[in-house]
Amino acid sequence: MIMPNTLKQSLPIWSLDSFEPHISTETMFVHVNQLHKGYVDKLNAKFGPRILEIPPSVILGDLNSYFDNYEDREFYRNQMGGNVNHTLFWKIINPNPQPFRGNTKGLKKQIVDLGLKRFGSGWVWGCVNPKRNYELKLYSTANQDTPYMRGYIPIFCIDVWEHAYFLDYHGDRKSYLEIICEYIDFHKVDQIMKSVTQSNTDLLDLWVLGKRR
Repeated sequence: MIMPNTLKQSLPIWSLDSFEPHISTETMFVHVNQLHKGYVDKLNAKFGPRILEIPPSVILGDLNSYFDNYEDREFYRNQMGGNVNHTLFWKIINPNPQPFRGNTKGLKKQIVDLGLKRFGSGWVWGCVNPKRNYELKLYSTANQDTPYMRGYIPIFCIDVWEHAYFLDYHGDRKSYLEIICEYIDFHKVDQIMKSVTQSNTDLLDLWVLGKRR
């Protein structure tokens, strides 16, 4: 039973069959209702409000200050990282993205290239560096690591774990990346970017903590 003051999973606003036939309903069901939900359930089982009510960006940016032992530190890093990453991923993909005036062709190519170069499981990130006038950075991380661990603020991400595409594309990560890039909602990405650069608000923290949809 979920007790008060525990994390709630931030669910996508689209239905699980919205990306058919390119991303199957089965893939999305497993991804949202089993894998992402599993991260939230494990966090709730392990930690109480003292940890779970702190913005994830704060803890992920300074893990050693919050956990004395390696096991708890790595557990939070992986489970909260999985929760944070998927929460943002559901926000920035859209089965019917609005037309975007900017030229995104080069950006999409960089995402595909970075995703293909990431060995094993991980994520491709677009993030900003608050110490360098919020310049945009694109890079990839392994497993469930986040830009917060480098002092960056994420504004979009693309999942390159095999569970995101294997049922539909098997080992063809390139085809998956090219398809998923067409579903990036750059209007939403722009909203997230403005929230960080103009109002110093991290929407992802608020979404994870259930304070804003």
